[in-house]
Amino acid sequence: MRQVSQAEWVPPDHGACPQCDGRGEYRGTFHTSPCAHCHGTGYAAPDGEALPAEDLIAMISRRRDHWRRAHAQLLRVPGVREAVEQHKTRQQAEQERQAMGYGSGRYQGD
Repeated sequence: MRQVSQAEWVPPDHGACPQCDGRGEYRGTFHTSPCAHCHGTGYAAPDGEALPAEDLIAMISRRRDHWRRAHAQLLRVPGVREAVEQHKTRQQAEQERQAMGYGSGRYQGD
């Protein structure tokens, strides 16, 4: 595996994988599995060839870091964190309400 520092790494030209159309998964008749051509990422070189694993790892890591920073920045906006907590509370209440079975009790598997 070649070693490249993050300071000098440049993402390669890429597009959607021609095998899975950028979905990153192969959909068979009775199953779904990761695309073997693009390693389940959905990315391929412009000529349709698979990108090297080193480049894929760096690309996905940078994209993950970008979205983590964006999420953290969004949570710093006043009122967003409280709205997220309220949404989670409403979702939990809805799940508990829907979990009630016959006789207004939880199904125990009997």
